[in-house]
This record gives sequence, C-alpha cells and structure tokens, in this order.
Amino acid sequence: MSLATSILIAAALFLPRPADAAELTVVIDNLRSAKGAVFVALWNDAEGFTDSKAALINTNMPARMGQVSFDLGDLPAGAYAIASFHDENGNGEFDTTWLGLPDEGLGFSNGAWIRLGAPSFKEAAFDLAAERDGSKAHIVRVGIRYPGGRAKAEEMPGLKQSE
Repeated sequence: MSLATSILIAAALFLPRPADAAELTVVIDNLRSAKGAVFVALWNDAEGFTDSKAALINTNMPARMGQVSFDLGDLPAGAYAIASFHDENGNGEFDTTWLGLPDEGLGFSNGAWIRLGAPSFKEAAFDLAAERDGSKAHIVRVGIRYPGGRAKAEEMPGLKQSE
C-alpha cells in the first residue's frame, strides 16, 4: 500500500461524522434457540415497509440462544422501522403457514405486532437522532415472538422501544 493511500485511509478514520448522524445498534431479544439465523431489515420510508427489496439495510447472522446484536453503523437522523425474524430452519426465507400466518419467530421495532397483516411503518417507527448529551449511539431492542404462544410483555424487553 502506498504512503498516499495510507494517509487517506487514516484521515478518513478520523474525519468527524455529520452532526445529524447516529450509530444504530439493534438487539434482537427472546431467541429460543441457536438454530439457523436471525434476519434484520431496516426501512426509512413507509412505502415498501416489510418488503425486503425496499429495505435500506438487510443483514443476518447466526442465531444464539437469548439475543444477538447488529451494528448498523452511522445513519442520518430520521424515522426508521425494523422487522426481524428467526429463521430456525435455516432456509433463508420467512416461512408462513398455508393461511399466511407466521411460522417462524418474528418481531418489529417499537413493539409493533401483526393483526390482520403486518404493522404499519408508523406503528413500528422510532426516531433516530443524536442525543442532547452529544451521544450518537442508539440501541433499539426488538423482541421476537414465536407462533403458538405469546410471551408476557415483562418477559420480552424488546417490547419496549429503546434504551
């Protein structure tokens, strides 16, 4: 690597972030097993919400019993919504029953939940902005719920919006 390239890389690491950027970490709670993978998608617009092709970010990692965390990096201030699912069978898809109901663990930001369909962007949205104390780190928790039984709210910290 040339000296000029090294200097450019070093300078980029120390450049300040825009004032309206914030770091977003998403913690997925209530994972009942370490099987398969956990998928997370992030949207910044109501149009296309829950359509993975319209998501701003799509990512996944191997599941772990209890919880996993995703660092989604610096994002501009604004409204965002998250959907996550636990792909326990490892097929890379969100499985549903023949009635179209979830067949795998599912969760949304802001404790939003399905009724006769997916929640709206507004129901799942949270505001991402730098805190008044200058902190730019945000943690949003999403609690996974599994078909066949709903956990009590006190057992699912992800039902609360964020820390």
